Amino acid sequence: MNYDLSGRTMVVLGGTSEIGLAIVSNLTRCGANVVFQGTKPESAEKVTKACAGNPGKCTFKKADLLNYDEVLEVFRFAEKTYGPVKAAVCSGAPLKPGPMLFKDMTADDMVNGYNNRLIPRLFGLRAATEVMAPHGYGKVILISTDAGRTPTPTETIIGSAGAFVNYLARSAGRELARDGIRVNAVAITVTEGTAAYKRLEEKPVFSKMRQKAAFGLIDTADVANYVLYLTAPESDRISGSTMSLNGGLSFPGY
Repeated sequence: MNYDLSGRTMVVLGGTSEIGLAIVSNLTRCGANVVFQGTKPESAEKVTKACAGNPGKCTFKKADLLNYDEVLEVFRFAEKTYGPVKAAVCSGAPLKPGPMLFKDMTADDMVNGYNNRLIPRLFGLRAATEVMAPHGYGKVILISTDAGRTPTPTETIIGSAGAFVNYLARSAGRELARDGIRVNAVAITVTEGTAAYKRLEEKPVFSKMRQKAAFGLIDTADVANYVLYLTAPESDRISGSTMSLNGGLSFPGY
């Protein structure tokens, strides 16, 4: 998949994760200049090396996704370094606690589960709006979960947080249209090439999931390719959508 993103400035939050690396690599391969966020400089080196031969440039900016001022600084840094931010991908988060039965969760588990999954998306979208609105153009992609569209045991908090993010794309997309900003969500499931995938491979439920996914479980390239499309001018007329990438594992309603 190839689009001409030459000279376009983009931000990728959560850019040092496995999915983040695939996204940054795709964007720079198509000519975009990317500022990517993470918390560990040593993880950023892997991304920088992977993108070294691409036409677009990439620069790491350390920030805490639970600190709005730091998230906003990532966007301001991108604008100062490469010019007006055209697109932003809001990925990454502490993602703790992980999947667990609702009846086994403590009050802290529930609060942390929501905060860690919602706040990074809200802060990312708000910071993107602050730098995009003055230019009358922008595209924000929120990485979400298919558990927000299909009820999944052990993912009550994860799924309901995902449903919030999916609806956020619709409601914010409608409101921000007046500022020329498009907002879309990508709801993913277990993704090959990630640490979560490797952990799940060891559990009995994994074989059942694999059999149920009629077209095969997705990988990081699948996510990165769809995100690439949403950042490109070719998708400028799309906003408020949530696309499920799940290989046929489920067929959620809207």
